[in-house]
Amino acid sequence: MMILKRYSILLSILTSGLLVNGQNREWTLQACIDYGVEKSLSIQQRTLQNKNDKLDVRDATLSLLPSVSGISPGVNYSFGRGIDPETNTYTNTRYMSVGGFGVGSSLTIFAGFSNINRLRAAKLSRLMGWEETENQANQIAIQVMNAFFTLLYAEEEVRITQEQVENSRLRLKKIEREYELGKKPKSDLFEMQAQQASVEFRLITAQNNCLNAQANLKYIMNYNAEEELRIDARSVSEVLPELHELKTKEVFTQALQTLPEIKLAAYQIRSAQLGVYSARAGLYPSISISGSISFGNYSDQRSGDFFSQITDRNQIGKGFSIGMSIPFYSGLSRRSSLQRAKHNYQSSKIQYQQTERALYNEIQQALQDLKSCTQRYRIAVQRENFSSLSYNAARKRYEQGLITIIDLNTTSNSLLEAKYDVLRARLDYVMQKRMIDFYQGKPLQLKIEN
Repeated sequence: MMILKRYSILLSILTSGLLVNGQNREWTLQACIDYGVEKSLSIQQRTLQNKNDKLDVRDATLSLLPSVSGISPGVNYSFGRGIDPETNTYTNTRYMSVGGFGVGSSLTIFAGFSNINRLRAAKLSRLMGWEETENQANQIAIQVMNAFFTLLYAEEEVRITQEQVENSRLRLKKIEREYELGKKPKSDLFEMQAQQASVEFRLITAQNNCLNAQANLKYIMNYNAEEELRIDARSVSEVLPELHELKTKEVFTQALQTLPEIKLAAYQIRSAQLGVYSARAGLYPSISISGSISFGNYSDQRSGDFFSQITDRNQIGKGFSIGMSIPFYSGLSRRSSLQRAKHNYQSSKIQYQQTERALYNEIQQALQDLKSCTQRYRIAVQRENFSSLSYNAARKRYEQGLITIIDLNTTSNSLLEAKYDVLRARLDYVMQKRMIDFYQGKPLQLKIEN
């Protein structure tokens, strides 16, 4: 019992440690994306539709086989005064009969290949469902990524502003002491107090933006709003902007081979083509064959048991038929359906061209934005360095009485804005680089199982 108790205590300690680690978990960008895609309600709906598409393929396959139907047996029981089926005279008797045994089958031999086109359409619809699932997952991944970087920027903005608030507070205390000693005029004190209020106002705004950004990320991820969500910025902060010699045509060629929206547009052309085939099938005659076999009836008024009466060869019926249906005239509705299908086919080709053009323009802008982010980052870093030197020099000059407190606050605000610009340019670069990698075939999220 003591050993079991010790093991129980040890297990409880380990479990509590796991819970604490789970609560303190820091979510990387990839973890947030994978979680958001997995928990997405739209993906769950799309997965159910994919299962229905799979059933449609099965039904379309089985439709190529003959259909078999049973002739339902019927039971008739009468008593009292009635007609004797043997003598055809009225009598008071009891009569029971069972009949209607049989099996029938039919098969469509030719109907303009409509059943085969139905199977092709079902298979194509299933493929389109997979690509649509992947496309939805990509869109969710992009939304999560945007929300992640928005939250990351907001958190870094809070950190930078907090540092500014602390520095401003220290300067304010120093000026208050110097004012009490008569070394600084009261106007400097008022200016510094206004500066302190200004940076505190910025901090409150940044903190509010951070809370809103975190709530938005939880919403997109379908994460529990009441649970803590801490993001890991280390993997992102290690990336430094650099120039890339990438050609739009090369990236576009790679994107054509991997992006699901391109595959969807191509499948739409094939689907419209099958629509033309199906509409054309309505102009052809259909040929079908059918056959049936019916067994005898059982009556308790005849001699013989149930099995012998049912299998009596004299009462077994057989049938076989071949039917043909030729469409002559239906108000030109079939012709109109064929023309509409052809128009849809041409429209799907145009839609594919529009999708290609939109993708090319999107990649071109992304590459230009990536280059711009690198250039802005380098300039922002230079500005931050010069602003830092300018602020340090201004602080010394202010202490020597060579400039006013307004000049010092101006350089302080300029340094703060420079830090914001460096942060914004670096995060924009990381996000744009991730999108370029996506166009080149690197998935944003784990592969969705269909």
